[in-house]
This record gives sequence, C-alpha cells and structure tokens, in this order.
Amino acid sequence: MQQLDTTVAKSVLERAGIESSVESAEGSLSVCRVAATDVRAALVALRDSDVSVRALVDLFGIDTGEAVDAVYHVRSLTRDEDLIIKAAHDYDGVLTSIWDLFPGALMPERETAELFGLSLAGHPNPKRLLTTDGCAPLLRKSFEVRGADEVRDRASQHIEVTAVDKPTGSIAAPNDPGMLGECVVVLPRIPSGVPTKSSENLILNMGPQHPSTHGVLRLILELDGETIVSGESVIGYLHRGIEKLAESRRYSAVGTLMDRGDYVAGIHGELAFALATEAAAEIEVPRRANYLRCLLGELNRIASHIVWYGPMGLDAGAMGQFLYTFRDREALLDILEDITGQRMMFNYVRPGGVVADITTTAEAKIRRFLDDFAIHVVENEEILMDNEIFQMRTKGVGVIDREAALAFGLTGPALRGSGIAWDIRRDRPYAAYDELEFDVPVAEAGDIYARCQVRIEEMKQSAAIVRQCLDGMPEGEHTAKVARVLRPKAAEAYAAVESPRGELGVHLVTDGTDTPYRMRYRPPALYALQAGEAFLPGVLLADSVVLMGSLDLILGEVDR
Repeated sequence: MQQLDTTVAKSVLERAGIESSVESAEGSLSVCRVAATDVRAALVALRDSDVSVRALVDLFGIDTGEAVDAVYHVRSLTRDEDLIIKAAHDYDGVLTSIWDLFPGALMPERETAELFGLSLAGHPNPKRLLTTDGCAPLLRKSFEVRGADEVRDRASQHIEVTAVDKPTGSIAAPNDPGMLGECVVVLPRIPSGVPTKSSENLILNMGPQHPSTHGVLRLILELDGETIVSGESVIGYLHRGIEKLAESRRYSAVGTLMDRGDYVAGIHGELAFALATEAAAEIEVPRRANYLRCLLGELNRIASHIVWYGPMGLDAGAMGQFLYTFRDREALLDILEDITGQRMMFNYVRPGGVVADITTTAEAKIRRFLDDFAIHVVENEEILMDNEIFQMRTKGVGVIDREAALAFGLTGPALRGSGIAWDIRRDRPYAAYDELEFDVPVAEAGDIYARCQVRIEEMKQSAAIVRQCLDGMPEGEHTAKVARVLRPKAAEAYAAVESPRGELGVHLVTDGTDTPYRMRYRPPALYALQAGEAFLPGVLLADSVVLMGSLDLILGEVDR
C-alpha cells in the first residue's frame, strides 16, 4: 500500500488544533491515532487540506484487548496515497457516524457497531445489519468460536424457547446485550432527499428469495405507483463469520474461508489474503508463481463477468445471450478444475505461491478457449448491447456520477463506469501485472449501460492478459519455501487486488502466533450495494432490478 507520510497528516491535524500521535513499526502500516471525539474534525481537516483525502476505502474495528479501535482507511486519489486513522473506543462506547462526510460509511458503521458492541450515534438507520437482536458482539476477543464437538452437543440438547416481550416498534430491548441503541424500525433516510413516506404508498418486500436479487438479498421498497420513493437493503442471510473464523485458522487454511466470500471469483480472495500474509511475513514469491496468479486470476475474472453478463440480460427481459454465455463458462470451469482440482472453492493460492503448476492439458484448453472466446464475446455483445430494447432500459438509467461513485466507496467496473480510471492492477500492481500490458476500460456516462460496456471490454483485456501470461511464462518454482506453520512477527499489513467487483482488500494484524489476530475482509460488493440502495429513489420498480444487477453483487461477499 502506498502510504501518506504520517508526519504530513500530523501537521495538517496540528494546524486544525487536533492532537494526534503516530504509530509505526518496521514492516507494518503507519497509523495516525486521534481521540474518538476528534475523528470527524480530523477527517474534515484532511479532506479540506492540500492532502485532499476524498475517498473512504474501509471502516472497521479491532479489539485490542483494552478497547475497540475504530479504523478509518482513507485515500487521497490526487496523491495516490492512503492513510490509516485509528480511534480507541471503550467497550460500552459510542461510535459517532461520519456518513454525512463519507456516505460509504453507512453500512460499515452499522457492521462495526454491531459486531463490537458499540452504540451508534448520528446514523440515519442504526439498526443491526448482519445479526439478530440480542446477538453477542461476535468480533470481540471475549467471544470464542465454538468447536465442532460443542456445536453437535448443543444441537442434540433440548432447548426451551421462551417468549420475551419487547417494546413495539423497537429492534431491541433497552438492556439487550450488544445492542446499538434503541431505535424505531423505519425505512432508512438515505442521503438523497427521500420524502417522508405517505400512508398511501405501498411497502413491498422484494426478496430474499427473489431470483432477480442475485442471491439472498431482501429489498424493502416504498412505492408510489410504479416509482420507488425509498428503499432499504436487508442482508445477513448468508452471514458466516468469515472474519471471526479466520482468527482460529492457520494462515494456510484461511484461503478456504475467502473462497466462500466471493464464491464466483475465489482466486481473487485467496490472492488478497496471501499478499497480506506475505507482506507481514516478508515472503518473496517466485516470478513464475506471480505469472500463474495473474493467469488464474484473469481466467476467473472472465468466468465471473460471464456469470454477471448472462443474468444481466435476464434482469432486463432478454434470455438469448444467457444461454450462450454459459457455453464459455463451462469451458472456463473445466480449465480451472484441470489446474486447481476444483470448479469452485479452489484453495489454490497460498502464502508463498500457488499449490500446483499449470498442466500441459490445461494450456492446450486455454489456447483453444481464447480462440473461441474472441468470436463469442463479440457475438454476445451484439446480441445484448446492440439490442434497442436493452439500450432503452439501460441508457440514462441508474446514473451514478463521479462524485457520488467516490463518496459511496465504489471501486472496479462500477467506478470506472463513472469515468474514474482507477484499477489496482495498473495503479498499484501486484503479482506480475507490472510486467504485462493491458488497457483500463473507462466509460463516462455513469449509467447502467456504461457499467456493462466496461465489463465487456474488461473481458477482452483479460483474454489478452491470459495470452501474455502463457507466452511469457518464466521458468522456475511455482511456490517459495515456506514454513509448514507460519508465525509472522507482530505486524499490520494491507493488501488489495482488483477483483471482478472492485477493490477486494485484506487488512491483516499478526501477533507472532500461527493464527491471525485480526483479519478484515474489505468487500467491494458491500460498498456497491449501499450505493445502489441510495440511488433507488426515483427509479421505476422494473428498473430497480436492472440497476442492482449492473452493480454485480455477490451476497456471499456482502454478508461474509
């Protein structure tokens, strides 16, 4: 990660009258620490200074054993530098919302408060995000993960269920453990000027089993006729506690958890964790392994975009290209299975390299696929993108401009579809991307059609990258010599990859043991979802399906 000099940040804060301290250690991230009461003022000072911190990359918590550190990962795009700000909160403390400064904090704030047992102040919708009322703060160190035997024993016991009266309209009783503060269940007041709901409007549940929500996503929509007045995303149906489980897994085993986040593009999640581990443990990866990582990552990117492209047509009422696209996906899954042994849940990228080298049969299949795909991608594009009905459904609909895209933390194709050419593979290269040549597709309109254009062009660029990897594959080992049980020194590292959905990041805290102290999974799909939620008002009900589909949501990653 390219870091902003903390002395520069400290001087900016000093001029604003804010006390801060700098924390850094060899091989770890540099951190600027402020008091919890000064977080908002610090972010405003950094935003309005020549540092120009305009983007919130992520917001999450770390239980230090003495307090909960709220971590604000912010970015200056003009300087191409990041900064980590931390503020300690008491275990029964209050997390003050910054959603009006960075709308991208809307859902991460709710998640942080809920999973660490903090109250949330100043938020327009401070309800629980992932778990049910009364659930303990899962990411505190005091909450232990149950073993398999304990789970089985508990399941075999007879459990008595007692009804508990709660105040009408409240999401939690005032004394419930881990609550976020009493609040009335209402539709969220998102930052787009949604009017107060009228009794004449219709409240509609779309999902969580609705096929057009691309997974177990529930949308609560307020409708005035066919027009959406306000909307709320309800998630958590796939919450599996990946971040908590990582704290009890050895470093070589965490990749299997990452596979179950973005389960359509598991290679990228595995790679993000491997990169963070390698940074903390100072592991040097062989050049051939880096090429294999790029090769598999781009094949997985094409497969993921195909899974988005086919259903995208269905969302708009077109079925033809859906059937054609899965012809290519089957070929890709056959290739991925040949190399990794799995069609999904690959567990292929490990700290130090990859599990296995490419096979001769896989190379022949890849070259045959590339020849066929060069024709198929053009045919598929003509079937859908040149269709006049599809263009009417997507052009000028669901427009997210540059400022809004940055404000809500969009990355990947959704950000590039709004005219911002930010691609981690090019701007902060990892693996072997600094040795490869490719273009970064960008569209200016910011509408649904623009986001579709970007992904189609990305598939073409990915195919070109795959061919370069095959032709330029260096000799050597496919993995470094790594200890069977890794015990990285105490450090803190952040690594990010350009997944099909955007910046998939891993913030890793190590403590010298064989398991991570804290692993934060930065989910690009979560940030895309909250942006889609904010732009639902004013959209027709039928168009809401196309709008959310254009953001390419993966609910396994949203919920984690």
